[in-house]
Amino acid sequence: MIKLPADGGGLPTALRPAWAVVDLDALEHNLAFVRRQVEPAGLLAVIKADAYGHGAPIVARTLESAGIDWLGVALAEEGVELRREGLTTPILVVGTCQPGQLALYQRYDLTPTISSRDQLDLWTAWSGLGGTPQAIHVKVDVGMNRLGIAPPELPTALEEIRAHPGLELAGLLSHLAEADDLESPRTAEQEKRFAEVLDHLREDERGKVQVHLANSAAALHHPDTRHTFVRTGLTLFGIDPAGVETGLEPVMSVHSRVVQVKEVPAGARPGYGGTWTAPRDSRLGVVPVGYADGYSWRLSNRAEMLIGGTRVPVVGAVSMDMTLIDLTDTDAGLGEEVVLLGRQGDEVLAAREVAAWSDTIVYEVLCLLGLRLPRRYRRAGRDVAFDSRFTH
Repeated sequence: MIKLPADGGGLPTALRPAWAVVDLDALEHNLAFVRRQVEPAGLLAVIKADAYGHGAPIVARTLESAGIDWLGVALAEEGVELRREGLTTPILVVGTCQPGQLALYQRYDLTPTISSRDQLDLWTAWSGLGGTPQAIHVKVDVGMNRLGIAPPELPTALEEIRAHPGLELAGLLSHLAEADDLESPRTAEQEKRFAEVLDHLREDERGKVQVHLANSAAALHHPDTRHTFVRTGLTLFGIDPAGVETGLEPVMSVHSRVVQVKEVPAGARPGYGGTWTAPRDSRLGVVPVGYADGYSWRLSNRAEMLIGGTRVPVVGAVSMDMTLIDLTDTDAGLGEEVVLLGRQGDEVLAAREVAAWSDTIVYEVLCLLGLRLPRRYRRAGRDVAFDSRFTH
């Protein structure tokens, strides 16, 4: 990570002509928007998978400065990274823990999620417990059928935790399977089962144990799922998982430039496999972004890009480092900026549209955009930080 001076100078001059922009003002706007929707519930920001491809350290610092209550990650290693970056906000690791990792939770002040009998046994048998009890959150499976203790096993598990001097029951949670489908009956069914789970809390634990069920979609659209706090991920990055138009603002955009213009005759079949045939004499632009950057091969002959505020089609197969676009109906030439995700003029390529072209979900579109594609972090339209796998 390179922090840029206040005058906006210092951006590396040897940048490849492809980059992602992360708008920190939009991130803060989305945090404030979600906070207004869910008050008085608190907020846990889920920033696993490198903050859904946006860059976990700087996203976490931005959220911490804005007063986030909790941060959530999937891996202990992700939590360790944030602590080493100086983050002090409470961190919940929502994934599983392995035997060799238990000491990391205490060393880096991470809160584990216990989601199975085996996971609980790991902690109760660990000789490292002592002194201040280790706070834990217990996950119960109320219908996701993935991680979580089965409800009939919960009473025994809770009693073991209460009886152990080295453990503290600090949270009780579950996860919703179809909250983004506003017509699905499963959400109400899971809410009901979770309410029954909460009956297992003792009177002295109510109000003390942190209870959380709502994910991003539920936080916005299912008020009854809001408890102590909600876990919000995709909404922070400007996308409502339910596909509803809200006041959220997209945080990431992806840009490149045309690095070569090719004149090809009618009948030419450019690119690997010759999957597209030029219907006329055509002008093609070479864009130096490919599937190694997270621009999916499945976008071949399906996606569009923006150049000069106009949509142009992707033609031929997306390759590892390059993609071809058809410039025939434009005046665009060498060096012109291309937008692969985001706004240019009045046109917008939203993540949901890119996901539809590649037969996937918006989460994957964002998470696949790795640090081979440099990140430019902006406030008020000015670059304030820069990150790339080549700066580490």
